[in-house]
Amino acid sequence: MDWNAGLPGAASLALFLAGRQPDGRAPIIPTANEWSSTLQKRPTAVVVIYSASILHIVEAFILAESKAADTSIPIASLLDAFGGHRITLVATMLVSALLALTVDGQRPGVLAIFALIPQQTLLVITAIGALGFAVMGHYADGYEPSGGGLFIGADQLPRILLALSYGVASYQWFWLHDQPHRRKSTVDNILAGASRAALLDDQDDDLLVIQVDELREIVESHL
Repeated sequence: MDWNAGLPGAASLALFLAGRQPDGRAPIIPTANEWSSTLQKRPTAVVVIYSASILHIVEAFILAESKAADTSIPIASLLDAFGGHRITLVATMLVSALLALTVDGQRPGVLAIFALIPQQTLLVITAIGALGFAVMGHYADGYEPSGGGLFIGADQLPRILLALSYGVASYQWFWLHDQPHRRKSTVDNILAGASRAALLDDQDDDLLVIQVDELREIVESHL
């Protein structure tokens, strides 16, 4: 049996099954597993982003149907930031929420940033508004609770924390590269290099024969 010819074939098969090109590089088109494993990799982040999206969708419909909530701190802060342009604010909230809802199919990069930043901006505006009214010691309608700024701060604390949590959740789509994925890429690159070396090497001197699966286990154990 020609083991020298057999090793490249087995390594190429391993790369194919891993969804990679023969030279070990990442595929141009993401594999199905890469696109569908977002929830498994980042379950908490997805919950935070979806919760913020649902919040903005509900508030957008409230703004579109009624002015009853205009003096609530979050909506008052947003209306002030948008110069009182109600329709523009409603459209922005809906578009931002819908963009964020698509992030589960996005890989880290520019597309994910454009999908998440608009909603993050809305959350930051409401958080700043909450802090501002807490410092002033009254609500948007002028009401001053007996507890003053501390009461308002405690009341609006969830909105402030949501803005911070959303930022942490979004960060994973900007820079996250899972360690197991990096290890797998390194192993596949080593196997690809070994395949190329075996193809170019016609000498039989000092030939070391080893199964590809065994080589993978050895390399992984030393990473």
